[in-house]
Formats: sequence, structure tokens, C-alpha cells
Amino acid sequence: TSNKNNNNNNNNIQISAHAIGFGCPALLSHPLSLATKPYITSVIADADFIPRMSGATLVNLLLDVKGFDYRRLAERDVEQALRELQCRYFSDGSSGGSTAIATAASGGGDGGGASLKSKSKLTFNIDEDDIQTVMGYVHRGLEKVAKTTSATTSYSSVDNSTKKLQNDEILGDKNEDGQEVEKMQPVLFPPGQCVHFYRDGSGISGSYVPCTFFNEIDIARTMIEDHLISSGYRKIFLNLMRDFHKDDHFSFESKGVDKQ
Repeated sequence: TSNKNNNNNNNNIQISAHAIGFGCPALLSHPLSLATKPYITSVIADADFIPRMSGATLVNLLLDVKGFDYRRLAERDVEQALRELQCRYFSDGSSGGSTAIATAASGGGDGGGASLKSKSKLTFNIDEDDIQTVMGYVHRGLEKVAKTTSATTSYSSVDNSTKKLQNDEILGDKNEDGQEVEKMQPVLFPPGQCVHFYRDGSGISGSYVPCTFFNEIDIARTMIEDHLISSGYRKIFLNLMRDFHKDDHFSFESKGVDKQ
């Protein structure tokens, strides 16, 4: 009789539980994730890669990296750096460019040569031919590197500003038999109701998003830092609260430490 009474009492016990997770991994199928929305909330910081990481998304990431043609962007970056160097050290803003500086440095002009010469500590000049020579070395070097990696297209430089594709054949994303490798469909997602906090360019914004929003790994410089507490979630929430209170000096009170 005593056991029956205890069982009846246990059956009448009602427990309300709710879980809030930060950076939860992708561990539930889409239907199961939807089923846990009433009692699980997943908070995800910006580019945090853990909620997005599964076998399918890792394979898709490798395919994207393998098929990405970085050479054009690499050449663009090198050329921009050279022209910035040329402009900063060898141009006085006139159409004469480095010629005007050479004339001023030799004592010509209105006597401003000394100041222009002292402005640049470099003992060599960079002209357009030099830039084109360097860019030729860069282009050939990238072509050699591309042959040992998974370059997607082959191209050649026609001139400084024009690029021409030699062919449109996709060399990456193929298996040993030459068949196209299709991307995998993700089946695992973070659980429950998902809240995504992200940098919007001027501050921190947040919104409710479906769990399928995290169906691919977001390549970003902060993708690892965003998963950590100090550099990720704490920093994002700190910036969020500072925006909310309109107080740049707002800080969280640590346990046993008074607010400054």
C-alpha cells in the first residue's frame, strides 16, 4: 500500500525545465530540433563554427575551399600594395608623380626638394614598369603554385587591367572517375529555439532564426574566437549591453567584486 501511494505521488509530480545553451553543437535532426523549441534555447554568437559543424558541412567547406580561385584576388592585393607604396613615398599629388619628386630632390623647383626628399627614406624609385615586372613574377608564381593545388580555372594576364580565361573547365570538385562531386545535405542542427547575435557593422544585433540557418560553416576571422567565452560570448554581450544602456563604460559585475 505504501509503495502504491508513493508511485501515485511520483506520477503527480510536474517538473518544468528549460535549458539555455551557448554555442551548442549541431547534434539534432531538423524534426527533433523543432520538437525541443518549447524548452531549449540555443544562443549563437556571430560566426561561431561549432553550431554549424557536422560531417556534411565539413565536406562542403572542403569543396568550397578546393574550388575557390584565389589567384585573381592575390594579384589584386599585391598590385594595390605596390601602388599604395608608390603613391605614399613617390608621389606629391601632381601628374608628374615620381618625376616631380626627382626634379625637386635634385634641387630644382621652388626649393621644396629637401622636404620632399626627407619625406621618403627609400633610395629607389617605383615606376609603372617596375610594378608590371613584379606582377609578372607574382602571376607566374601563382600559376606554379596552382598546379600543385586545386585551382579551378586557368587564366593569363593580357595586360595590367584585363584578365582572359583560357578555359572554363572546373578542375576541382571532381572525384577520381572525373564525376562531379555534389555537396552534402546537412542533417544535424543546433537544438531548440535559436537566437543569433551578430555584428552589424555599427554594433550588435540579434534575431530569432531557424536552426537550418546554420547549415554551412561561415568562414570568418572570428569563427573560432566567437565560440570562446572571453573573446566571443562575453564580448558580444558586453557590447550589446553597452549599446542598450548607451554607456561605453558599462561592465558586468563579477561575483564578489563591486562595479567600478
